[in-house]
Amino acid sequence: MAAKPSIPKGTRDFSPVEMAKRNYIFDTIRDVYHLYGFQQIETPSMEMLST
Repeated sequence: MAAKPSIPKGTRDFSPVEMAKRNYIFDTIRDVYHLYGFQQIETPSMEMLST
């Protein structure tokens, strides 16, 4: 019997409606930060337990 796929513990899926709301909020925050000269960086969303 094949294993059922699942997401990592402590994470969740977002519906299209939830993503639209989240994107609006993040876009607004990003625009304000940009006005004040901040630049975006991106870091890994998961790390090894040993770090």
